[in-house]
This record gives sequence, structure tokens and C-alpha cells, in this order.
Amino acid sequence: MNIAIMRAFIAIRRLAMQHEEILQQLAELTNRVGSHDQQLASIYVAIENLLDDKADQQSWANRERIGFRKPG
Repeated sequence: MNIAIMRAFIAIRRLAMQHEEILQQLAELTNRVGSHDQQLASIYVAIENLLDDKADQQSWANRERIGFRKPG
């Protein structure tokens, strides 16, 4: 491999090791966002259930019909 490429990887590794606090904050942020995804999914499920219950309550068979009637 090219020596310049190896030096670049070593420099990146040193930089990452020097900034452990930033890495820790990124890990905490990742964990926090992951829990928000789960919470949002449960909210969406609850909303869908409420909408399904509302649709079930509407009785379309008993509504007053308007418009043309079938002859008969």
C-alpha cells in the first residue's frame, strides 16, 4: 500500500482517539433517536386503531340514500 494512505489512516485513528467525548455523544444520540422511533411507531399504531374504530362506528347501511333509485 502507499505510505501516504497508511499515514492518513493513522491520523484518522489518532483523531478519533483524541475525541472520545464526541464519539460518546454520537453513541448517546444514536440511542436516543432509536427510542424515539419506537415511540413514534406506537403512536402511529394508536392513531390507526382510533381511525379504524371510528370507521367501524359509522353505519353506512342505515344512512339515508340520495340520488337515483333503482326501479323496482
